[in-house]
Amino acid sequence: MSVEHLVRSVYPKLMPYTSGLADYTVEEIKIVLNKEKVYKLSFNENPLGPSPKAVEEMNIAIQSLNLYPNSPGIKLKEKIAQKEGLSSENIVLANGADDMILLIAQTFLEPTDEVIIPEVTFIQFLASTHLMGANPIMSPMKDDLGIDLDAILTRINKKTKLIFLCNPNNPTGKVIPRKELDAFIDNVPSHVLVVIDEAYHEYGDVGEYETSVPFVKQNKQVLIVRTFSKIYSLAAARIGYGIGSVELIEAINHVRPPFNVNSIAQVGALASMNDLAYIQHAKTVNEEGKQYFYDVFSELGLRYIKSNGNFVFVDTGIKNKEAFHYLASEHGVIVRDLSGYGLETSLRVSIGNQEANEAFVLAIKQLMKTNKLEERIK
Repeated sequence: MSVEHLVRSVYPKLMPYTSGLADYTVEEIKIVLNKEKVYKLSFNENPLGPSPKAVEEMNIAIQSLNLYPNSPGIKLKEKIAQKEGLSSENIVLANGADDMILLIAQTFLEPTDEVIIPEVTFIQFLASTHLMGANPIMSPMKDDLGIDLDAILTRINKKTKLIFLCNPNNPTGKVIPRKELDAFIDNVPSHVLVVIDEAYHEYGDVGEYETSVPFVKQNKQVLIVRTFSKIYSLAAARIGYGIGSVELIEAINHVRPPFNVNSIAQVGALASMNDLAYIQHAKTVNEEGKQYFYDVFSELGLRYIKSNGNFVFVDTGIKNKEAFHYLASEHGVIVRDLSGYGLETSLRVSIGNQEANEAFVLAIKQLMKTNKLEERIK
């Protein structure tokens, strides 16, 4: 039965989320690879698991599954606002960062609008733009794969409605220098809304990264997206939030479904924020894992980018399909192939626990050794 006459006109541009090996669960990967042990380093997940305090509170909340959640998430919003020095009216909760980005697109985009998106960044920006029928304008990166704000400015016109930035950026882990961002925001016209995805905010290095919350306090036309999926390790609970002016948040609340964040996620997020020892431990584990990878990449002579996230971008010099297949089939190590960005020899590897990190290091060393041997044979 044909449904073409029923679906919206944007349908041809939309692709259903299809899972490749890098998107499968660990148990599914074991079955596909026929291995008892695999290491999934493709989703930028926190290897520690949630805060024990969060798990405790979530287990209590399960007993009340028959009750609807607090619709706006008042307690959690108040906690976030207190932490950021804002009002709870500056906060809106969402079913993860993806949902927050989608809510922004649904609130502000018309089919006649243009949206500027860096070429190498989080794919949800493009997907949400297409969903609303708006026109994505892709902007080139700097030679070092940093976000080129000057290139974005030259692409702004009367049709531009949104600009999506990711800081720290995924999949590179690079940060937009604050001086550059300050000058950029000052030069963006008043009819344009700048959306800054800070999913990796808690991992950002204090010496390099600065949050964009001050722009909100200055009443700039900026919306910030955050998530509890990364350092707080609540990816399966699906909870994120937006930070913006009261007027911008109120506009989003006109679109937001009334019960878009469940009770269990809300209490887990609140408990996670209160567990400061857990957050510091997660940061320490992540920093140690990154440095371990840096040392190995330097030893192997591989180009990599120092990351402000819980992952590292590395250029192996080997075609991605070949590298990905070898790491998966021979070692059970799953990473993220970045060919979709036109980066044919680059991978993104998440920081795992020590066992997973060591498995990846062994695999990448063997990959490089095997590749050099094949080159000599040729």
